[in-house]
This record gives sequence, C-alpha cells and structure tokens, in this order.
Amino acid sequence: MHRTRSSSIRIPRRPALRTTVALFTGLLLAVGTPATVAGAHPGHPEHDEPAAAEGQFQQVPLAKGEPETGEPMSLAVLPDRSVLHTSRDGTLRLTDQGGVTKIAGKLDVYSHDEEGLQGVGIDPDFKNNRAIYLYYAPPLDTPAGDAPETGTADDFKKFDGVNRLSRFVLNPNGTLNLSSEKKVLDVAASRGTCCHVGGDIDFDKDGNLYLSTGDDTNPFASDGYTPIDDRPNRNPAFDARRSAGNTNDLRGKILRIKVAEDGSYTVPEGNLFAPGTEKTRPEIYAMGFRNPFRMSVDDKTGTVYVGDY
Repeated sequence: MHRTRSSSIRIPRRPALRTTVALFTGLLLAVGTPATVAGAHPGHPEHDEPAAAEGQFQQVPLAKGEPETGEPMSLAVLPDRSVLHTSRDGTLRLTDQGGVTKIAGKLDVYSHDEEGLQGVGIDPDFKNNRAIYLYYAPPLDTPAGDAPETGTADDFKKFDGVNRLSRFVLNPNGTLNLSSEKKVLDVAASRGTCCHVGGDIDFDKDGNLYLSTGDDTNPFASDGYTPIDDRPNRNPAFDARRSAGNTNDLRGKILRIKVAEDGSYTVPEGNLFAPGTEKTRPEIYAMGFRNPFRMSVDDKTGTVYVGDY
C-alpha cells in the first residue's frame, strides 16, 4: 500500500485553494522540500525558493472515517472549493463547502495489491467544460489471485494489464457521467503482484497535463538494491529495467501531454524525447522513478515537484 504519513510531501499546490484544505484525516499536505525535476529541461531553470512558512497551511478535516473516505488516494479542489477525492475501490466522492460528503460515482476497477482508482485532476477549463481526469485500473479479463513468480512467458502474459487515464464529465449535480468517458492513454501494468502505481495528476499554466507513473516492480526480492533480475524464468515484474529504466515505456515516469476535448492528445515541446526518436516515448517528461506517488507543478515557474517513494 502507499504510505502517506511519515513519508508524505507537503507542498504549496495552488496556494489560493490548498492553504485551507488538508487531505483526509491522517493525510496532510506537508511543508517540506521535495525533489525538483526540471534540470533536464532548458525552459524550466532551477530556482532557489524559500521554504514555505508553517503558517501558510491550515489543517481542516475534509472527511472522516471509511464511509466518507474509503481507502483515500488523492484529491482535487473544484473552482467552487468543493473537493473530489478518490478511494482505491473505484469510488469518487465529493465533499461540498459545508463538509457534506456524497458519492459522485464509482468505476469498476481491478484492485489487486495497489491497483484501483488512483489520481483525480480538474481540467483547467472546468468552469466551461466540467471535465475531470481519473487514473485507474480497468478490470479487463485479468485472472484473480497472484501471478506466479517463476514460469513461462505464457504464464505471465495473462496478467498483462493497464492503468488508464480517462477524461470524464462531472454533472452539474456533482455526479460522475460514466458514459462520458474518453480514454486518453493506457500505461502497461504487470498485474497479480506488487508494487508502485503512482497516479498523481496536475496541470501547468499552459494547460498541459502531467501524470506520474510508478515503476510497476516488486522491490521485495532484491535485498534493498535496485530490482534487477536476469533469470529467464522470472516474472518480469521483478525487473525495473523494463519500466523505469526503459525509454520506450511509460512506467516510472512523469508524463506531459496536452489533452483535447475528444480525449486525444498532442505532445508539447520540451519533453525528454522528440516525437519520432527511435525506441522512445515522446510523452516522457522525466524518468527513472520508483513510485512518484505525489507530484505538483508550480503555476508560476513551471517547476515540477515530485515525492518519489
């Protein structure tokens, strides 16, 4: 499971909205100095910025207990200051300004280990299009239970799945329009084993969408070292070279794209690899991450802050 207490990142994310809103009970936006991922991008120079003062943050309970939070994963603040928050079982909840929480909708999800519903993001033009984004694991036809640790390629292939970024419409009454889903992109996933989904969503001032993705790799069989496993009969999920270390894979990355109303997207200039570069994915903005479970984009500077667990 994702751990969000001792290792949580506190960052001033959209200060006008975030300074008075905490995450769920026990999950707080914290004041700290997370890693800055900008050095590889000439258009985004590094800045020496003062640490946020403790007084800039106020802890306000948003929702309490499992009936109001489920297994809480992420949140996003709407223009009217109501809050959307996700639970891993696929439930999207809405808490209004008065603190009343209701279920906005529920997605069918695959929920082995860490998979399920992860991040939620609000389209920059939400006031006009009411679009939101969700990152989740669709059920597909994945077998139940654990994938084998050793076997043949055919044994592992049946557990190949995806985590999906989709665009939805939130109805004016605060319910999720499930029929409005437009698939934006799929990120490969080795199912039936642990770990690292990532799944945070944010936008920059130009309207580009940023998505963090985990390395989708089991870290518990490498004695604390980087998970690398060359054994021919080993489940690929034990080797992060296929994902975080792979320029042609979307896992273990920060992705940056510009999404259109129909769910299609283009790639803005300044990502790591220009479109058409052999054996690369142009969506990649930064790479080599384990589990970038928390991420934020500074509205003014464009600097990307990442909490890599």
